[in-house]
Amino acid sequence: MRWRATTVGIVLGLLLSVGLPAHVPAQELASLSPPMPVQSPPAIPMFGTHQIYSADLTPFARWTTLLSRWQHEQEDAVESCVSAHDSAPPCPPREWIALIARFRGQPLRAQIEGVNAAINAHPYVSALDNWGDAGRWETPFEFIRRNGQCQDYAITKFLLLRALGVPDDAMRLVVLRDMRRQVDHAVLVVTVAGQSLMLDNLAPRIVSAASNPDYRAYYSINESGWWLHLPNPLMPQTLSRQVANR
Repeated sequence: MRWRATTVGIVLGLLLSVGLPAHVPAQELASLSPPMPVQSPPAIPMFGTHQIYSADLTPFARWTTLLSRWQHEQEDAVESCVSAHDSAPPCPPREWIALIARFRGQPLRAQIEGVNAAINAHPYVSALDNWGDAGRWETPFEFIRRNGQCQDYAITKFLLLRALGVPDDAMRLVVLRDMRRQVDHAVLVVTVAGQSLMLDNLAPRIVSAASNPDYRAYYSINESGWWLHLPNPLMPQTLSRQVANR
């Protein structure tokens, strides 16, 4: 897919023209280059959108920093913890250990249903109240200890399922716009037997990623790359169609 430089400039300008809450890093799209013609992973259908893939995660500093912090937390836990019953940092929280033991080896559907219910049971706490930083993205250990906001539920589910062996390419963290409530939001989407299922902290049950017509994705991301979604909530429909057809 070839993008004209003027089209890319318009797209990025529109994505940046609407101020988003700090927990939705659309401003990081400012430094993105046009996606290069690479072999895209199989698309995960969601919200009825066209998707443009890029393997370059460099501009998504909150996401890559979070993954780095998570790696260090796990390494510190292995090196420092002398007892699995000690849940004080840097040891894993007892809930994490229990969830891994409970769901390891179960069928994928049972894993995602159990993980979704367990993580959704945590109360919502804004990053500003929790950390004094509205842009903070939490690791699973931080979330389990202190609770969190929408992207923290989705991140914890993603990384817990990764620890249980679910492959990266079967999952996406999706940053989106809830058009009915007129707020930004984040969910996890997991592919099971060819069906895309949405794990949402606002919904008690797992549903199809296409089941909520009020959700419009800005972008989705995993450990390997990211996808721009079209039509995009920050772009006029006509421009979305033009970009999707290039």
